[in-house]
Amino acid sequence: MQIKKLVPSLTEQWKTVYEKERPTLSPNAITGEALADYVKERYAAEPVTDEAFLNAICKDVKNSAFFCEKLNGREPVPAAFRLKNGTVVGIECVSGWFIAEDDAVRDELTFVKGLDEADLENVLRTVDWLRCKKAQRPTAKKRALPPREKRSHENRDEIK
Repeated sequence: MQIKKLVPSLTEQWKTVYEKERPTLSPNAITGEALADYVKERYAAEPVTDEAFLNAICKDVKNSAFFCEKLNGREPVPAAFRLKNGTVVGIECVSGWFIAEDDAVRDELTFVKGLDEADLENVLRTVDWLRCKKAQRPTAKKRALPPREKRSHENRDEIK
């Protein structure tokens, strides 16, 4: 989701990084289901069963042309978790779409999820993955730092 207006000079920087790095990259994505398993194991996360939240995950994927295409005609399979620090993570297991309240967790999951062929053709997704990769420990291989303290969110306790 784009939340800031794109700045032409920044966009040009991203394109330069993409053009330089793209030839060195190959698909390394794990499935959305594997990402859900990672979250459960890495964080000893508790499942979230709130139907409204699970339905919102499905709706978000169906409303995104990029991720809807990754469904390949299948129905979304949502999964959601609450981490011990209260952060809520939502994952769509077919397309690999995910959301995390905490920026550090989101960056970790972006790195762990990796890139598929479609992602590699998308400048913003590729450059974002490269940024997240750089933020991880230099020796990390699809392993990441523990999450930082999260920002407070007014409605996070409403999601169960």
